[in-house]
Parts: sequence; C-alpha cells; structure tokens
Amino acid sequence: MLVKYSDSKRQIAMGLLSTVQAFNSIDVVQLVLERFTKGNRQIYLERKDGTYIGIVMIILEEECLVVDRMAFIANEETVFNENEILRSLTSIYPDRRLMGSLKTSAMIERFEMGQVNES
Repeated sequence: MLVKYSDSKRQIAMGLLSTVQAFNSIDVVQLVLERFTKGNRQIYLERKDGTYIGIVMIILEEECLVVDRMAFIANEETVFNENEILRSLTSIYPDRRLMGSLKTSAMIERFEMGQVNES
C-alpha cells in the first residue's frame, strides 16, 4: 500500500533512501528528500504488513508520471513489489502514462509487458 510522504515519515524515508548506492552520504539523502518534496515531485512509501519496505520518487508531468527512482529494504527488492508500486501509481494517477527514468525504464517496460499479458 502506497503512503504519501510527510515530514512525520522523514526518518523512514531517509533510511529507505540510504539503500540507494548513489546516495552515499546523509547530505545527499537530505538533498534528495528536499528536492522531491517540492513542485511536481513527490515521494511515496510502500507499506506491507505494517512495515515500510520501499520508496518511490516520481515527477508529475502534464500527461505522464515519471518514476525517477525506486528502492527497497533488503529481501524486498522483487519484481512483485515493484509491480505493486507501479499498479498503485496507475490507480492514483489513472490519466497519466507511466514513464521511466534511466534507472527505472526497464522496470516500467517489464511492468507494461506484464499488464499486456494479464489482459
């Protein structure tokens, strides 16, 4: 279940973001949080069985939603959990097409191929 980021969940988000190899310092993590809480950028946390297992950062454009980055705690980085987040995003933003960044485009493609196969 996706939960929109709020300041009360800052520590949780920082912990999840620290699992991203490119975010190699607390300063970088804080900068990313600051950037993704302004304007057309948003952060959602994935909660499963009462535990926050993942984070997704998105950029909302007029006709699409760009999944910029997604990260999970250890043992939860699965295609199933990726797809759960992407399914939730398509429910929240039904009128926007999912797009990927350089880091997430393969994930989006895999999700869309699965959607076609399920139809």
